[in-house]
Amino acid sequence: MTKPALHLVFTDLDGTLLDHNDYSYERSLPGIRLLKANGIPLILVSSKTSAEIEILHRELGLDDPFVCENGGGIVFPGKQGSPARLETRGMSADSLAAHSGLLTEAAGTDVRLFPDMSLDEIAERTKLDRRAAALARERSFTIPFLTSDGSTIDLDAANRLLADSGLAVTRGGRFYHFGAAGADKGRAVVRICEVYRPMAGGAEIVTTGIGDSENDLPMLRAVDRPVLVRKPDGSVVGAEIEAMITDGKGPEGFTEAVMQFFA
Repeated sequence: MTKPALHLVFTDLDGTLLDHNDYSYERSLPGIRLLKANGIPLILVSSKTSAEIEILHRELGLDDPFVCENGGGIVFPGKQGSPARLETRGMSADSLAAHSGLLTEAAGTDVRLFPDMSLDEIAERTKLDRRAAALARERSFTIPFLTSDGSTIDLDAANRLLADSGLAVTRGGRFYHFGAAGADKGRAVVRICEVYRPMAGGAEIVTTGIGDSENDLPMLRAVDRPVLVRKPDGSVVGAEIEAMITDGKGPEGFTEAVMQFFA
């Protein structure tokens, strides 16, 4: 008798599970509750820091792994009182900062790194309070940044220049992100599936990924069922990916996707 498949749901946070403007997950709750009711792991995959995600993880009552800083780290929560385990990938933020000159060359313009921004500026740009902005600034594996003149970076061209140094840039909902090449959300999905494979007991693992930005594309390419959520202006990235495209934006799109597959 064939064992039922083990389903895993991977989701971006900002602009997907969380509202882009106020970070509310209220409209994601119907989808989150449905997954919990069906015993389906919900794995958070974000550019946020581990400290930021831990707060949300507790609020949502999750006990599944999560991915921080675009795949720079994977946190496996401890079981039965044991401490959480962090798997790191790529470079440290300090090592990345030492390559800021190369980043400027690849971007084709001056850049403003997160460490160069005051807490007040980060809070203003992210719409976070100062405490949350401080957690966002404490980077371990990636460095968010903006171009000083507000210009757009050609990601393909920039990454060709950075590749020989093992570096890469990607773009999220508000910032560009500088990190190690290969330490992305897609590689993190593959690693987490490896960890779950023994738990599946020979059953098929079926993966669903939900995201809205360029930095989610490696994750969406790595899953069986990719979902592109509409941005606040109704646009969709990743047209080259064969994926479900939601009618809803942000958290509404997240719940729409979950209902489509699991209701």
